[in-house]
Amino acid sequence: MPKLIENEEKKFSLFLNKNRCGGCQICVNVCPTGILEMSDMVNMRIAYIPKVKEGKEKYCTACRRCEYGCPDWAIYILEEGKSENLPEKVKI
Repeated sequence: MPKLIENEEKKFSLFLNKNRCGGCQICVNVCPTGILEMSDMVNMRIAYIPKVKEGKEKYCTACRRCEYGCPDWAIYILEEGKSENLPEKVKI
């Protein structure tokens, strides 16, 4: 199931499609603020997926390095207004 992390101060959201992730850790390594880490959760591809560190959501700057570096297109930034069409069960 996709995961949506909303940043209340800024007008964007970090979106992770868990089952698309291959567990390569590129997003974790290219994040300049260091808010991403690998979790102990495994997806349907039997890969460990990234997560946002507890309490670090507000430090995301929407630089899109995680999005551009992801070879699986599993993580990306949604601009304000584009995340409104997602189902409520996706939002955390």
